[in-house]
Amino acid sequence: MADRPNILIVFTSWSGNTRALAEAIAEGAKGAGNGNVDVTVKRARDTKRSDIESASAVAFGSPTYYSYMSGELKALFDIALPFKNSFYRKPAVAFATGEGGQLKCIQSIEGILELFEVSFVQRSDILSAGLAVQGRPDEGAIRQAKAIGRKLGDAGVAYACSMGRKNIIAGKT
Repeated sequence: MADRPNILIVFTSWSGNTRALAEAIAEGAKGAGNGNVDVTVKRARDTKRSDIESASAVAFGSPTYYSYMSGELKALFDIALPFKNSFYRKPAVAFATGEGGQLKCIQSIEGILELFEVSFVQRSDILSAGLAVQGRPDEGAIRQAKAIGRKLGDAGVAYACSMGRKNIIAGKT
């Protein structure tokens, strides 16, 4: 764990729509902990095990392909399976952009994150697709992404504090 809480936002994007949402989440997360957080935005293909292990909270986003996440993001999750314990109880959120099927895409990401036993900051359901955006994120979607980013950042700060307390109690400081 780093000295400051680190919020990791992982995405894939071809058109720039998912990247725009990832950057808005990052902007919101930067306000957490009175600005005393680090925020890292990375493409899925550039994300390493150490990035996930050092994260205090994570967000995963993808464009929608056939109502599913991108192959690039799925490949990251496949590679992460042997170290899924690195995700345990970390605050997490999923997001998607596309021209249809975003809810199913988010649910596919959430299904894997559920297996990895994260703590969801926001979760999709029958009434809400969560952070699912049709096409290019408009002003409202950007506001929503920033709010979710702030919520994720605050949860990441709480997670980092909790882990710090556990380390002190265990004598690992």
